Amino acid sequence: MNFLKRLHWFEWALIVVVMGVHLYAAFSAPHNFSMRWFVRDDAYYYFKVAQNISEGHGSTFDGINPTNGYHPLWTLVCVPIFALARFDLILPLRVLLVVMAALSVIASLLLFRLLKKTVGEPIAMLAAAYWGLDMNIHAIVTQQGLETGLVAVSVLLFLRLMQQLDEKESLTNGDFIRLALAALFVLFSRLDGIYLALIAGVWMVFRRTSMRYLVPLDLILVFGTIVGAYLQRAGLKFYMLSFTDSAMIMSAVTFVVQAVIFYLLGLYEHPKTQSIREIFVRALLGVTLTAGLSAGVMLSLNALGLAQMPRAVPLLYWGAMFIFTLAVRLALRVISLHQEQVSLERGFAFSSLFWFFSSQFRLLSKWLHAGLPYYGTFAAGLLAYLGINHWLFGTFMPVSGQIKRWWGSLPGNAYGGGNKTILDVYTLDPLHSQSWGVLTSPLYTWAQTFTSNPEAWYWSAFVLIILVWLFVMLRNPSRTLPRLIQTGFIPLFLSAWLHGFLYSAMGYAASHEWYWTTEMLSLVLAGALGLRGLLDILPPHRTLSAATWASAGALSLLLAWTFSITIIRRMPYVSPYAGQPYLDMLTILEGYTEEGAVIGMTGGGSAGYFIRNRTIVNMDGLINSYPYFQSLKTGQAARYLADIGLDYVFANAYIITHSAPYDQQFRLEQFIPVPGAPKYGQKELLKFQPLPEQ
Repeated sequence: MNFLKRLHWFEWALIVVVMGVHLYAAFSAPHNFSMRWFVRDDAYYYFKVAQNISEGHGSTFDGINPTNGYHPLWTLVCVPIFALARFDLILPLRVLLVVMAALSVIASLLLFRLLKKTVGEPIAMLAAAYWGLDMNIHAIVTQQGLETGLVAVSVLLFLRLMQQLDEKESLTNGDFIRLALAALFVLFSRLDGIYLALIAGVWMVFRRTSMRYLVPLDLILVFGTIVGAYLQRAGLKFYMLSFTDSAMIMSAVTFVVQAVIFYLLGLYEHPKTQSIREIFVRALLGVTLTAGLSAGVMLSLNALGLAQMPRAVPLLYWGAMFIFTLAVRLALRVISLHQEQVSLERGFAFSSLFWFFSSQFRLLSKWLHAGLPYYGTFAAGLLAYLGINHWLFGTFMPVSGQIKRWWGSLPGNAYGGGNKTILDVYTLDPLHSQSWGVLTSPLYTWAQTFTSNPEAWYWSAFVLIILVWLFVMLRNPSRTLPRLIQTGFIPLFLSAWLHGFLYSAMGYAASHEWYWTTEMLSLVLAGALGLRGLLDILPPHRTLSAATWASAGALSLLLAWTFSITIIRRMPYVSPYAGQPYLDMLTILEGYTEEGAVIGMTGGGSAGYFIRNRTIVNMDGLINSYPYFQSLKTGQAARYLADIGLDYVFANAYIITHSAPYDQQFRLEQFIPVPGAPKYGQKELLKFQPLPEQ
């Protein structure tokens, strides 16, 4: 009850609107859920696995193959909900819709509280309303039935806890353990949350020092520089086919080596405690030593056949990283509020290296004492998860992620293939990059309205937005920089960029719009902070405050109106499809196969959930077993499927016989069209015939 009393009037209003509209939708006609709401196949992977777990069949999609191709926490949430599927297949979807709405509300309230003191109530209100009521955000985060809503809650809860802890004068071991548990919540909501967990740990362990900024920035610069060097030497296509793993190994090795050397040389001290000459000499020495040592490690790995390195990569890293190291330190000197404390006596000479080393080692024990409870707790949770996976499924990581990385290494465009351009690797291609799509997609659509060659308009607008945002952020650093720190925007944004970049740099194929929750939250925070900065430029006046409240209120009401009308119209209570199957394809799958038939499909999530008295096997491997993935890689998938008793395949015959990776698995003569079965789009029902040698 005390929590309810503490709710702001805006929070009550948001709860009423979001939950009221979703409760209306939850009782609408049954066919709405399969045709208008939960329409992504990937969501049904969760639903069917959760149903099988609840009924005692284990972690399996098809009841035959054990699988871990999902993020764990969302599956656990779904298990009790889809226990209701034994009574009615639509009932758990109704419940899930309400659960997703509740997650949307919780995320919006956390966002409001994160921003309220920092940017003011009107802007915090508008940001929360946008997150909870904007239909584009809703379509990605809430409507699809995937883990995204839980991810948003976990990330915002983590940022809110960071904000509260950062206000304390000192942190105890218990505080770091609480933070680590929140980081594990982020991780298990979606496993790529590890980037935020790692960077935020640095942010909190090294708080009130320049290391909290410099270490994450150096991490991003090292990975970006090494990957860029590989791309420059190998070209995009050859990089994707042969060098992604080597580039990741060298990036990791180089960062670890560089971090140690930079720390010992004092390059993580605040730049205002050093002269420009001193920074120059330290950076030159640090980058040179790092380039030599990391090159030596890579040459050793190359000799063992564990990694490859074009010989020019260390030299390219050395030149680029030296420039970036100088630029970052000098920029921090300019914008930092830290008082300049350059020692004129100490200087920098080899005779004084002992002084540097001894001072840095004295500080090291302090950082270890702070970092051990956080990273130790986090590592224990992660290792437990990896161990359970290996014990139950024979592999440490979800098989779905491993398969998508494998797809990215295949020639051609298997499931979309890898990255299409260098800009795409760095998440900046307006046509191919998805991670910042909440900003870039509407901006590119807007640019297309002006000319048949919209790139110039797009890049002009994009650069202008960045420059304006930087201007309002840096115009009055004493106001704006504390806001960036208090909201956790810096670790969130850096981890979001690293998140998108590593997906691209590792050659990950078939990424989707719901992957990018941290990027969406970064953009919302950036918008709120930028809007606050713009208002700071205007002279304070009672009229300005009233106009700010009025504008925020009007825009929030407009969002609420559009949100309510759109969902109410989408989810009618009378459906023209009453009495028909929940999916059109079920007429074919159930009408032309016998009960008990095992049917293979690429995808097949929704069919697997709704089909009666038949089994759907996922042929692309995302929600199949690790042994099936190994059979795909060795060209033995046909034998594997024959061994489990596959009867039919429902697919595009050309795709499963002439495109990677299926062209290495099957022959056309293995598939016989079922007489009388109509086609469904480009898919047809085929009888599967194992070949004698299989």
